[in-house]
Amino acid sequence: MFRRTRRSLSVLAAAGVAVAAQVALSTPAQAAGGYGCAGRLVGTWKVPLKDALDGSTYYRSDIKLYYDSNSGWNCAVLAKRPGQARYGERTPMWIQMYNSRWAEDNWKNNYADDQGRFKYYAGPVRVYGRNLCVSIHVRHGDHTGPGNDYNGGRSVTGVACR
Repeated sequence: MFRRTRRSLSVLAAAGVAVAAQVALSTPAQAAGGYGCAGRLVGTWKVPLKDALDGSTYYRSDIKLYYDSNSGWNCAVLAKRPGQARYGERTPMWIQMYNSRWAEDNWKNNYADDQGRFKYYAGPVRVYGRNLCVSIHVRHGDHTGPGNDYNGGRSVTGVACR
């Protein structure tokens, strides 16, 4: 009986180590939201959508902005909210991000966008951001049919000035 208890404890201890290792490995991805962005979350903005019938406002997605202080890069996504209608269904989404040097120096690290029909999020989009502000523009459609009609969107400008 004692031998069986010792073996059970060994198996439980090994399982605990495996779980702890898995949690430790998944922490960096969770810190960046699991969207392929490095760094820490520096801003979240709700994206309003308008009901075509009654004109009411509702929310099904958020802009999430991350900044990696080691590299100086900003990363953003337009992410659907889990548990909301259309989560996991393809709907039209578009995200655009650019830094404050875009107008004067149009080079590849100053602008990025992603557009299409997505199940969970649009992006990630990345622009260089050390000592620069960024602006983000998004559009979100709330239908699964054909076309890229958007009934919601948001713009945030001059943010994450680091």
